[in-house]
Amino acid sequence: MRSRLSSVIPIARHRFVLVPVLIAIVMLAWNLYVAAHNDGIVRGEVVGPDGRPVAGATVRMMEQNFTTNADRGQTMTHDDGSFEFTDNRSHYIQLRAEKPGLGRSPLVEVRPYFRAQNVTLKEPLRIQAEGSG
Repeated sequence: MRSRLSSVIPIARHRFVLVPVLIAIVMLAWNLYVAAHNDGIVRGEVVGPDGRPVAGATVRMMEQNFTTNADRGQTMTHDDGSFEFTDNRSHYIQLRAEKPGLGRSPLVEVRPYFRAQNVTLKEPLRIQAEGSG
């Protein structure tokens, strides 16, 4: 005896084949996405208290693990305030920008979905004036 669902929707009879095939397609698509976006590039911008780009600021990248923050490198911002790291291999990093005489930004946590995922910060690192909270 056939179920009413399989007579209405013929594809319902093949669900035991279709579901695993769809899962395999989703897994393949995800793995292709990861392979195309796992270069470890972290990009962003640094702005000052006035919102304008800050050239020559130092941006530090730290890897946070279970108990500590380990320094993983630093770079300088370009004339347009942009910066880039090309060697991130972590799931969890923190970034901070600093420029002597101007101040430093709060620590910004970045949590990629997978190890070495390329990341572009949605918001710039905002340097706070020295002496401000």
